[in-house]
Amino acid sequence: MVEAQAGVAVLGPPVITAQAREVLKQSSELEKLALRRAVLRSAVSALEANWCPRDAELCEDPHHGSAFVAWELLARWGSLEDDERWEQLDFLQFVLQESRALTMEQIDQVLDVAKSVACWDLMMGGWVRDPLLERFQAVRDDFADAACGSLGSPVI
Repeated sequence: MVEAQAGVAVLGPPVITAQAREVLKQSSELEKLALRRAVLRSAVSALEANWCPRDAELCEDPHHGSAFVAWELLARWGSLEDDERWEQLDFLQFVLQESRALTMEQIDQVLDVAKSVACWDLMMGGWVRDPLLERFQAVRDDFADAACGSLGSPVI
C-alpha cells in the first residue's frame, strides 16, 4: 500500500504500488519547486512578450532591449558563479524595471527567487523541452500503464 499526499491509498500488485511511489516522488519534486518555478516561467514569458515585434537589431526602444537583456540574464543565472550573481543582482533589477514587462511585485518575486539558485535549471525548464515535467509525465504514464495492465489480471 502507498499513501499519497492527498490521503488516497493505492492497493494492488507490487508493480502498481512501485509506480505509485515514483509518481509520488516526482509530484513532491514538482510541488517543492512549483511556486518559484511559476514566478520564473511567468517572468520569462512576460519578457519574451515585450521583445521588439519588428527587427530587434534595428530597434531603438530601450524597453525592448531591456526585456531581452533581462531574459538572457535569467536564462544563464544558474550558471553564474555566486559572486557574479550578487554583482549582477542590481543590474537584473534594473533591466527588469526598464523592460516594463513586470509589475514591481513581480520583480520583487523574481529577485527573491534569484537569490537562491538551487535547482535553477529545473525551475527554468527548457526552451524546447522541460526535463522536470517530462520525468513526471513518464512516471505518471508508467503508473497508468501498470494500473491499466493489472485490470485483466488477478490482484495478488
